[in-house]
Amino acid sequence: MRTPFPRARLGEAPRFDAATRTLSWVDLVAGSLWLAHVPPEASPDAWEPVPEPLAVLPGPLGCAVRTEDGGWLYAAGGTVFRSHGDGPPAPLVTLEPAADRARLNDGAVDTEGRFWVGSMSVPRPLEPWGRLHVLECDGLSVHSRVARDAMAAANGIGWSPDGATTYVVDSGHRLIHRLRTAGEGVLEPAGPPLGVPAGVPDGMTVDEEGCLWVALWDAAAVVRLSPRGEVLRRVTMPCSRPTACALLGSRLVICTATVPGEAASGWTYAMEAGVGGPPAPRARVPRERPV
Repeated sequence: MRTPFPRARLGEAPRFDAATRTLSWVDLVAGSLWLAHVPPEASPDAWEPVPEPLAVLPGPLGCAVRTEDGGWLYAAGGTVFRSHGDGPPAPLVTLEPAADRARLNDGAVDTEGRFWVGSMSVPRPLEPWGRLHVLECDGLSVHSRVARDAMAAANGIGWSPDGATTYVVDSGHRLIHRLRTAGEGVLEPAGPPLGVPAGVPDGMTVDEEGCLWVALWDAAAVVRLSPRGEVLRRVTMPCSRPTACALLGSRLVICTATVPGEAASGWTYAMEAGVGGPPAPRARVPRERPV
């Protein structure tokens, strides 16, 4: 079912915040963050019909996540920006300083409040210049580290229900890496990468049973994969480029990209998934420095 949300040039990074019962998503190409209120147990037709853009940043906006203090982190260009209250977004940390080499893409927050954000090659064909970054906050400071490098296009990120396995999509190589934490926070393979039946894996989410819902760019589908990569369900989309998905309870929300000649493209869709998923955690951020 198509929701009443505005058409996006490239809808991405849907996230459900349980505390405010809001769904956020970005239009990556337009650099805009959108927010809609979600009434409890309501059908998609009852969702806020005309949400307003909450922020517009110059250049591509890979994703936006909420913070514990009620603000936002934005991954735009090579920099993570922070906003709180009515103030404009301000640079927090630059992770990809060479704008002609790599830009930030999708990201997610784990249950410890760490912000994981991937980057992807800017040049085409894609080069292995993408990386998986992790931002951790310690009091007044923010620290970043690279958890994985040599990726073409780091994309969707999720975790198994027990938190032991990190999943990260590399769209450029059409793979979903399964990783576990080794000593000193280093990630190592938790098994061979998972493949997809068709198209390019893009954004993803993990449900409460530990299965992965993956949007397949250029395959007009979202698939539910077991942790071992078996296709358990295929949702056929009315457009060729679904980009990302999120679970709002047992409702699966799917963003898409606008494709010339495809009237059904660019819209946000929702359907009953038959299985629930956790809301998005909020990111920890540095405390304000005392005056």
